[in-house]
Amino acid sequence: MNVSSWIKSLTTFKIDSKYADVSEIDYYLEQRDEEPFDSQWMKVHNNFTAIIESLDNKEVKRQLEELQSLAQEQFYKTIIKQTGHPDLAAYLSDDIYLIVGYLATGHSNDFVFAMKESYDHGAFPKI
Repeated sequence: MNVSSWIKSLTTFKIDSKYADVSEIDYYLEQRDEEPFDSQWMKVHNNFTAIIESLDNKEVKRQLEELQSLAQEQFYKTIIKQTGHPDLAAYLSDDIYLIVGYLATGHSNDFVFAMKESYDHGAFPKI
């Protein structure tokens, strides 16, 4: 599946019914902010930032940013519509921004792949 098709597939993402309970969402977010998830996420984010900075072509950077932002905004709206929880929507849409960046640049990372696989199976990334 190409990046654009994957982004489109995210529009049908359905949140597990247990997250209808705000306390479940808050617990999930608290766990994401702890080790090892938080440090792993920051590491891949920093690695991706370095990848982007190494790109010489400004047009490629602009197109990548546009694709990432589109996916991020789309997923934020999908999550906020289902939960009304802006923090959850922000965290998860940041994941999508990062995943799309790795996919679109052809770079791979086990942690990013695991996050993508979670979303592919209708789940949040494992903590």
